[in-house]
Amino acid sequence: MLKLSLLPEEYLTIGDSTVVQLSRVAGGRAYLSIEADRSVPIVRGELLEREGGTRPACLAPPSGKHFRRCRDRYFSWNDDRERAVRVMKQTLDQLERDGAAEAAQALRTQLDRIIPTFWEDEITP
Repeated sequence: MLKLSLLPEEYLTIGDSTVVQLSRVAGGRAYLSIEADRSVPIVRGELLEREGGTRPACLAPPSGKHFRRCRDRYFSWNDDRERAVRVMKQTLDQLERDGAAEAAQALRTQLDRIIPTFWEDEITP
């Protein structure tokens, strides 16, 4: 099995007629855009298994852990968090203007560790 990592707006092709693009990542979810011939069935795994289909053998068995729910419980993205990040960045800009560039840079580094870069791209106005 080929495993790839993509950043938002990056894409991959399958054959000559299928394109999969990572549209965005937010709140622990990845949003995909898929362009394929209508004759190619595209079915979410959860639905396939619910209707009696089997999980493809090439996939790792489910871990039993609910990563998405757990992760979202601790860090769900919303408008309040977006505003908070914007205010933090404005405050850091003010610190730099006031001559505390070293402290501002240290705080920016910590902010980058908390909020992944690909989410920052989505929240900038």
